Amino acid sequence: MSDPQVRDSSEATFAVLTERELAGRRRNEGARVIQHGEHYWEQTGAPGFFQPVHLLARLTPEEATRPTPLSWGYRAALTPESSASANGKVPVVRLSDLGGYGPDSLSSNRRNKLRKCQRLVRIVQLTGPALLLEQGYGTVVDALSRTQHKKVPSPERYAADVRKYFQSDHWCVLAGLVDGRLGGYLDGYVVDGVAYGFNAYYATWALPTNLSTGLVFEFAQICRRLGSVHTLVGGLDSREAPQLGQFKDDMGFVVDPIPIKWDMNPLARNVIRRHRPHAYYRLTGEA
Repeated sequence: MSDPQVRDSSEATFAVLTERELAGRRRNEGARVIQHGEHYWEQTGAPGFFQPVHLLARLTPEEATRPTPLSWGYRAALTPESSASANGKVPVVRLSDLGGYGPDSLSSNRRNKLRKCQRLVRIVQLTGPALLLEQGYGTVVDALSRTQHKKVPSPERYAADVRKYFQSDHWCVLAGLVDGRLGGYLDGYVVDGVAYGFNAYYATWALPTNLSTGLVFEFAQICRRLGSVHTLVGGLDSREAPQLGQFKDDMGFVVDPIPIKWDMNPLARNVIRRHRPHAYYRLTGEA
């Protein structure tokens, strides 16, 4: 019997949001979101640091100001016409040409891996939490133990986050099934023509199937089919992870430094720059 919470990726669908709609969804998910002028800002990372909920929303210098007096830091992307007012950059990783994206956009080695994935992995959109609640936590623990790019959540925190995916209709969660078993998954959403790939977790045992290649490629194809998406962002530049950088390069992604206006409390700036230089680079574009 077919799983009622799974649909083939060729039939994937999800809501495309405006910035205002995304702000409302993020509030419902428990994020701290405030309105500052005509834009919506979200607290991210350490409490007190803010950026627009739509990271690539382009603001004027007059709009890109401290969103609340209690904020110790903020950043916002500027309009192209305002780039001379920038004091930093956000090193966005995006597909160089989403509209023309296909197998020929990949390196030859990556095309071979895509074909292997397509033989071995069934890629589906999840429409409910059952599979992730049953098999997802082990996948996440495995993936984060290998990559160590963030802390492993508690089982309770993980289950709560999984349920957030399905309380609205804007998350696209793609999973790779190998002989019916969850090998990995990723998530993403679209706001004002920009698709953001957010999280991705791949089990170590499933890596030989190249499901990471297949999942990223399929998410891009879904975004293309939507018709209203012009940019796909695959995170920020992780210069400390050369293997990840090579993977994204093989997949057709490029690093695109977007001019921003930012500010931080001097003490916080010095601490982050000294003790977390790669995070500081992703926040400000500065080495």
